[in-house]
Amino acid sequence: MKISLSIHRLLNNWPAKILSLAAAVLLVVFNNVSRLEERYFSVPLQLVLPADFVPAAPYTQRVRVTLRGDGDDVFRILEDDVRAFADLSDYGNDGVYRVPVQVEKRGSALDVEPLEIRVDPIEISVTLEQRERRSVEVLPSLSGFPPPGYQLGQYQLSPSTVEVQGPRSIVEEVYSIETEDIELAGRNSDFSVRVRLIQPDPLVQIIGGDVVEFRGVIEESVVLHTFEPVETVLLGLAEGLTIVSSLPSGSVRVQGRQFDLDEIQPNDVQLIVDASAISVPGSYQLAVRPDVPRGLLVLRYEPSQIEVEVVQQQ
Repeated sequence: MKISLSIHRLLNNWPAKILSLAAAVLLVVFNNVSRLEERYFSVPLQLVLPADFVPAAPYTQRVRVTLRGDGDDVFRILEDDVRAFADLSDYGNDGVYRVPVQVEKRGSALDVEPLEIRVDPIEISVTLEQRERRSVEVLPSLSGFPPPGYQLGQYQLSPSTVEVQGPRSIVEEVYSIETEDIELAGRNSDFSVRVRLIQPDPLVQIIGGDVVEFRGVIEESVVLHTFEPVETVLLGLAEGLTIVSSLPSGSVRVQGRQFDLDEIQPNDVQLIVDASAISVPGSYQLAVRPDVPRGLLVLRYEPSQIEVEVVQQQ
């Protein structure tokens, strides 16, 4: 009898009692939800690749992670405690593949409960291609010029070649790698600098480091210069003799240091004709020789000989 009375009381006005229970449950749930907080940060996306394959096109390298959990606990989680990765290890051929972005809890994130982790984007597209490796030449990128009178004579790069690796289609088009600019302005003596290499493509890796040493030898400039017109001078003609007409002017081409050439005056360069062997009037073919300051190398001069008409002086 007592049991029947208890059941009667329990079922009496049961819709209201069920609604009250549901409201209580919802109140507890909402109370717990209200205590949860969200945190956002960006983490690098790691690719799990099949052997001897690499990405052959730009891909998403960072993803947005949303953490939802207890306010105190969720803000103690570090970015390194969440690993985002995309697993492509099952793909062994060149191609474009779409795979999900997965998340792994690590470190302090393992002890946080409840913890909801969402990632954006949830999947990515990756182009895979076989890895290629080859050796290429290093070329210096020179900028500016040494001061007047100086020039870069020789240079040496160490190493002079480097190995690169990356997607086959890209690496096959890489024949050399340039350095960053090496400034020559203001350098009047030998020098040595360490300089970075310019990565030919974001998907190409330089094996063994991207820094080389450049050694430059600075020399005094050697230049070519032509003096023209150059006076022709007759020397050694016997007393009482003279020539009928004036001597023609000529030209002298020389090689020398820039400093030496800058100090030369026009009359410092002459063409000399030796007439000391002439003792009687007549017509003569005489050799011409250049006369230039010390330190200059004569490359060519004109004329090499001239004809003179010698007469008795009146």
